[in-house]
Amino acid sequence: MTKNLQNLRTERAIQNAFITLVNQKGFNHITIGDIAEEALINRQTFYYHYQDKYQLTEIMIDNLVDEYDELYRHYVTTNLDNLGLSARIAQLFPRTDSFWTANRQKVAALFTIEVNDQTLEKELKKRFRRYLPTLLGRQPLPLEETIFPAIILGVIEYVVETGKTPDQAEIIETFNSISTTFK
Repeated sequence: MTKNLQNLRTERAIQNAFITLVNQKGFNHITIGDIAEEALINRQTFYYHYQDKYQLTEIMIDNLVDEYDELYRHYVTTNLDNLGLSARIAQLFPRTDSFWTANRQKVAALFTIEVNDQTLEKELKKRFRRYLPTLLGRQPLPLEETIFPAIILGVIEYVVETGKTPDQAEIIETFNSISTTFK
C-alpha cells in the first residue's frame, strides 16, 4: 500500500484514537468499533490500514523505537571522543527529554500493552543495551547491562507519569554514582 497524504492522516487519526482509548479504558476494553468511532472513520477503513488492534500495537511500538533509534544515531554522529559519562549524557539529554515529553501519551498507552511477548519496555531495553558501549565509552559490565536500562526506563516512566522532566544534573549525578559503584 503506497502511503499518500490521506493514508497518513487516517493512520495518524487511528493511532491517536487508539492512544486516547487505551489511556482511558485499557487495551483489553477497547474494540475496533471504539477506535473507528473515536477516529471518525468506519471499521472497514480501520481494516484497510491494520489487521487488528494487535498489529496496530506492534507497528506503533516498532515505529516509536525506530524514531528513538534515529535520535540516538544522530547523537552518536557527534564527536564523543574524550568525553566522560557526564558530558555524554549532557549531550543526549535535551534530545531524549523532548522526545519522551512529546510522546508522553503514546508511551503511557504502549507501556500497558503486551502483544505476542512484545512490549515497549522489552524493545527499549534491547536498544538501551545496544547503546551502552557508546554511552559509557567502554564495554559495560554485565550488571551495568541490566541496571542502566532500568534507570533509563525509570526516567522515562517518571516523565510519563508526572509530566515533569527530572533535572539534567540529577540524572548525571545518578548515572555517575552508579557508574562509579561498578568500576
